[in-house]
Amino acid sequence: MRVFKFKTLCLSLMAITCLLSFNAKAEDETNLLLVPNEKDAPAITSESQEMEVRFDPSEVTEPEKNFDREKFIRDSRDLMTAEPSQEKIEIWSGPRSEEHLQKLLQLSDAEIASFLGKKEAFLGKFAKTLAFFRLSPKKINKVLLELNNRFYESSHVVSRSNTKGAAMMFSVSGGMALPQKFVKTLKERSIGKYIPESGGFYYMMGLGVSFARRVDENKKSKFVFEIFMDVERLKSTLTGLVEVSAAGTYGLVFEKRTGEFTHQKSNTTYGGVAGVFRQGTHQFGWAASTGLSMPPGIGAILVYQDEVTRYYLFRTENLKVTLPALRMIKDNVLDYFRNLLGNKTHIVTCNQAIM
Repeated sequence: MRVFKFKTLCLSLMAITCLLSFNAKAEDETNLLLVPNEKDAPAITSESQEMEVRFDPSEVTEPEKNFDREKFIRDSRDLMTAEPSQEKIEIWSGPRSEEHLQKLLQLSDAEIASFLGKKEAFLGKFAKTLAFFRLSPKKINKVLLELNNRFYESSHVVSRSNTKGAAMMFSVSGGMALPQKFVKTLKERSIGKYIPESGGFYYMMGLGVSFARRVDENKKSKFVFEIFMDVERLKSTLTGLVEVSAAGTYGLVFEKRTGEFTHQKSNTTYGGVAGVFRQGTHQFGWAASTGLSMPPGIGAILVYQDEVTRYYLFRTENLKVTLPALRMIKDNVLDYFRNLLGNKTHIVTCNQAIM
């Protein structure tokens, strides 16, 4: 079983500390950071004496006024190929690729400004927290770059999110799969028909809680506490996969919620030091992870993606309590029997039976 390295333990404690202060493809190592255009802005260095170990992306609630779209486009394109500093930590605001830029430009000026505010608030606090643990600027910049890219992949969800907060989960998982390139080669031969598209299998089941703040249609803020269950299965793996593990994860989440929001589907990407990313139509989330695995330490080098369904079992918004997923299951079971019986038989509920 795996024994944690000191740095891993420190980073885990750091993430917990960050979460307690809430108010409510790791595949490419050549990606570089984008540098802000303000020349006079002080750089964050690993020698900084005053480090604020707080973590609150909800601080940015209003987008900046008079957002200059044309200037943002020019600055982003000018800095896409810039080289990052190896001696200081840099927080860049722009996208790394033209694809991400064009996706962002589909949003309104107010939505772009809102997205940039939420993203930079997160990255700024995260950079200070990493610097607190005396990691080298080069390593910190690599993590910040991955976070920056992932934010841009989910720019529409983050900019329009009405719920943000912290989530903690305990999970058990295991699986075995071949690397993506190897599967592609085998698919060209007769043996390929016996190999699943994912290259193998991987399953994870987790139970967690989340603490969030939701802004409703009337711009009123509500505290939300939830209990949820995650079920994951392998979608693809870059490195291949052989692992059995039990782990705890904790991190932040932005969600765009409508209706009862009983469940949602997304993709979860695991890969290296940048952490775990959950991205879907309604969610963008990041989490740090610690746990026990067999073989020991194997999780640090695996890169793979899962399809995940999250079921919300219990929810309280201020004083209103609901059981969203359980009610969904009940309704589906009743509908099934109604269809099976051709709607000819009246199904009596417990309350009706008592009466």
